[in-house]
Amino acid sequence: MRFKKAIWLSAALAVSGCATTYEAKWDEKPVTAAPTAEGTASATSEGDAAWEARGDKNKLIEAITKWEAAFEKAPTGELAARLSRAHYLLGDGFYALENDAEARDAEYQKGLDWATRSLKLSAPEFAKAMTEGKKHAEAITLAPKDAVPAMYWYATNLGKWAASKGFATRLRYKDDIKATMDHVKALDELYFFAGPWRYFGSFEAVTAGLAGGSLEKSEQNYKKAVELAPNYLGAKVLWAEFLCTKKQDKATYKKLLEEVIAADAKVDPSIAPENTIEQQKAKKLLAEIDDKF
Repeated sequence: MRFKKAIWLSAALAVSGCATTYEAKWDEKPVTAAPTAEGTASATSEGDAAWEARGDKNKLIEAITKWEAAFEKAPTGELAARLSRAHYLLGDGFYALENDAEARDAEYQKGLDWATRSLKLSAPEFAKAMTEGKKHAEAITLAPKDAVPAMYWYATNLGKWAASKGFATRLRYKDDIKATMDHVKALDELYFFAGPWRYFGSFEAVTAGLAGGSLEKSEQNYKKAVELAPNYLGAKVLWAEFLCTKKQDKATYKKLLEEVIAADAKVDPSIAPENTIEQQKAKKLLAEIDDKF
């Protein structure tokens, strides 16, 4: 069985060809500037106001534009992490629903770039260790709790970006992403509505039968994510998309997606835009049920 799996993996890598790589230049000093109040507070607050209306694609783009202008005047790790999240939402939310794969993947790349900037600013010891040649899995443990947002959005964007480039690229970054999310989970398991638990639900499902994943562990992680953050609808969408399709569990797939669609997207106003997008994803997946089973 191991021999057959090895042959399969080799074949997959061969078909994929030369994998696209993402090489963060950790030895480059982060962009810094003398903090200036002139225009910075205005651009940040204008970006914040637009972000509140991010359920509108144009408002989300406006928030990104304003925040990027603010970052140029006063770079901070916190603002860079917010930009990473915003680009991810634009790609994984709006462009994905529009079936615009090119624009979606470009946003993952931008989100990854901003997360890298955030890590340089919020986790300088990690960046220094990477510059010295340490492996990512070892270096990431040096990042402090303040860097959790940077790490989370780095791993999230890198995971989606790598998946878009094919199996070989996904395999290349699998361990780095896992190590990063392991550290996030250890520091703050509740970050972004139990995000690390959702991630490991998907990770175990995707790698089951290929790279040591477990369908049982996947379900345990998704259940924990729902338990810890029941108002965030994305966990059930991922559960259906990755685990149910892998198990060919059509009944649970349908049940989960119908629950998402029937839920109150505004039960937690702070994530109403994200929940509305997740409901749209659920409708799209439900419409594809006969193609997946």
